Amino acid sequence: MNPLAWPGRIVGVVALLAIFVADLVVASLAVARIVLRRPATLPAIVVVPSELRTAWGTVIFANFLSLTPGSTCLHVSEDRRKLYVHLLHTDNPDREAERFKRMYERWIRMVEGPGPRRAEEDET
Repeated sequence: MNPLAWPGRIVGVVALLAIFVADLVVASLAVARIVLRRPATLPAIVVVPSELRTAWGTVIFANFLSLTPGSTCLHVSEDRRKLYVHLLHTDNPDREAERFKRMYERWIRMVEGPGPRRAEEDET
C-alpha cells in the first residue's frame, strides 16, 4: 500500500463522516416532518450508477445510503456499477441519484485510494 496515499485517505474519511452526519440530521428531520404531517408521499426506486473500484467501497456506499433515514439500498448489481435505492419521498428521482453520488461517491473513491481500474473497464 502506498504510504503517500494515506493523507488523502484520512481527509476522505473525515469528510465522508462529516457529510454523513450532516445528511443524517437533515434526513431525520425530513422523515420526522413526513411522519408528523402525514402528507402524501412520492416513493420511488432509483438507480444510482457507481464508479467505485472496490467491493468494500460499494458496501460502504450502500450502507451510507441505507443508514440515511428515508432511503434504503435494495440491491447492488453483480458488476457493482448500479445500486437500486428505495426513497420514501422524492419528486425528482434523477436529482436524488445525482445527489447521492455527489455527496458520497467522491469521498469514498478518495478513501479507496489510487488504484487500478476495474478489470471490466480494461476489456472495452
